[in-house]
Amino acid sequence: MKLRLAFAVAALQILVLAYMAGEREWISRLGTPITLRTAPLDPYDPMRGAYVRLDYEISTVPAALCQGALAKWCKITDYSEQRTLRDHLVYATLKVNASGFAELVSLSDTPPASGLFLRGRVQNVDLNFIRVRYGIEALFMAKAAAQTLENLAREGKAGAPIDAHVAVGSSGISVLQNHEWEPLGLTIAIDRAPPGTNRPPQDRAQSQALTGLTVTLHNYGEKDLAIVNLPDAKSFRLIQNARFGASHYRWANEKPEDRPAPQSADVLVLKPGEKHSIHLDLTQSAWWVTDTKKPGSAPLPIQKVTEGWSASFRLEYAPPGAEVCRELPQAALIRHVPLQSRAFNGNQAVD
Repeated sequence: MKLRLAFAVAALQILVLAYMAGEREWISRLGTPITLRTAPLDPYDPMRGAYVRLDYEISTVPAALCQGALAKWCKITDYSEQRTLRDHLVYATLKVNASGFAELVSLSDTPPASGLFLRGRVQNVDLNFIRVRYGIEALFMAKAAAQTLENLAREGKAGAPIDAHVAVGSSGISVLQNHEWEPLGLTIAIDRAPPGTNRPPQDRAQSQALTGLTVTLHNYGEKDLAIVNLPDAKSFRLIQNARFGASHYRWANEKPEDRPAPQSADVLVLKPGEKHSIHLDLTQSAWWVTDTKKPGSAPLPIQKVTEGWSASFRLEYAPPGAEVCRELPQAALIRHVPLQSRAFNGNQAVD
């Protein structure tokens, strides 16, 4: 009797695994194709084999995009209560933007009645945001290939995100199919005092404050591509770094109406392997931030914000759209997809 029961349990397990494998194969062949922006992490885990762990832009969901019960979860401050919410099913409603990438619209504990969505599980809940895993975080490959991918992310294609091609079924289950590198990369270099510079003790804190950075756009592709470098660095935006939780600081000077219309002189063509650098003086008022917890307070320089990673930022290359660029020379070469830098804070730290 016990032997029959053991065989029955084993057979049931095999059937479940076969069903899951068949379901994912079906989704891979017939599911809705989407592209998600991602970056590689942790290329090798000896417990699971060689793979690259992918971290998606839609994996960190701010409270403002959480609906239903999830909106209340983002207000929980008790760690023990937060832990009880792990592994809950959640549903991410998506839309495809003008660049062709799927982006997050909202996250809920119930699936939407229609439209494109991904099913996921809560990884962790923190004050003001929720981390979600969708079952497409592991890109398995040979150990050598995983190591090569890591090396490219650090050096050969530094600052270039990976685009993941995913198939989505009607139930929200997703299957990772393949990936490719973005041809355009963005790196930053923080202004630092030259090595060996001696400063009085009272000036050391100031020497560790963020005063400026150099942003570089790289063409890692195999074809020419063009960037749009608007005057006064208007092609760049200062944005919050959502991956370390919500910050109450906002860029004080983000005014889309102030961006000038692109001119022919603003278009720069980068050949394969070429790059272009721009220096930003973050002490200038154009890059100051405001504290939303203090309505009416005056803007202040980033170097005056000392909360560390809880008040960190990213620089985003945000080129003008295709519509306003269509009459420009080399318009067909312009890459209109936004790019974000690594995170940094007012203490010169970079993630």
